[in-house]
Amino acid sequence: MTVRGELPVRCWGGDYVVYNPLSGNTHIFDIVTGEVLKEIIAGYASSEKLYQHVADFLDLPNDARVAQDVGEILTVLDELGLIEPAGGC
Repeated sequence: MTVRGELPVRCWGGDYVVYNPLSGNTHIFDIVTGEVLKEIIAGYASSEKLYQHVADFLDLPNDARVAQDVGEILTVLDELGLIEPAGGC
């Protein structure tokens, strides 16, 4: 996964606020979604690494539930136009 363009991201009180300059929309995300987006922006974006990061962040086992939850987060971020597959398809 990669981000689409530059994304200003700020963390305030446990929530992440993201401005999408391509659409002009501002989004507020929970801390887990913000952590996923932060990792993608940093370039650590393979699905497996994202699963592990979220599991470590939440002190949970890296299991099918974490993969499902991260998959749902990735779907939302993609639908909002904030990320895209690394291949750019």
